[in-house]
Amino acid sequence: MSGSRAAAKARTHENLLDAAATVFAERGYGAASVEEIARTAGVSVGSVYAHFTSKEKLFVALMERRSAREFATAQAELVGGFEAAVPALDRQLLAEADSAHLAELGAEAWLHALRSPAFGAELAAHHRRVHDVVTAMVAQERERRGTTLSMSDSEVGTVATALARGLVQYRRLSPETVPDDLFGRTLTALLRGLEAPPPPPASPPASDRAVPGSVDA
Repeated sequence: MSGSRAAAKARTHENLLDAAATVFAERGYGAASVEEIARTAGVSVGSVYAHFTSKEKLFVALMERRSAREFATAQAELVGGFEAAVPALDRQLLAEADSAHLAELGAEAWLHALRSPAFGAELAAHHRRVHDVVTAMVAQERERRGTTLSMSDSEVGTVATALARGLVQYRRLSPETVPDDLFGRTLTALLRGLEAPPPPPASPPASDRAVPGSVDA
């Protein structure tokens, strides 16, 4: 494939994702159709299927793009340590919780995943990829601190991801129960609380211990 053709294909791919974001936001996942997404993007239905073999895969690709952008921002902030990244993490959570279409679309997709095994498998695979990225970020921060945690990196990644999803739901329904900085403060407390205490100093070998009542030569 020539460079110009590859660039045109990449542009169409992004245009389709932009169109899908608009249609899914307006219609919801269930009511959104591939035909409307194609019309919004100004392409044929066949073009949609050439890039994404199903509506499920198109939706997951849209989620992947958003996650990739969020993780890129968080990763850049993590260069300065976890504390420096906390404000960005809080902003990302609030952006989803305070956006009606993002929060509702996420909830609708979760319900559809429970009813559709095929879509459930696609969404589960996406969540595993998100979990792997979060776990790697936990490991990076743990190594930067030079400490060990009383839970595995994977377990901390699971808890952090579940915490974010739960806070989005609570914030959407009862904003007053989720302060703007609650996610970051909770993650900070979690990491500090999981830090294992340093091991006690090793006892000297028995041969090096002074014998009570003895006098050194």
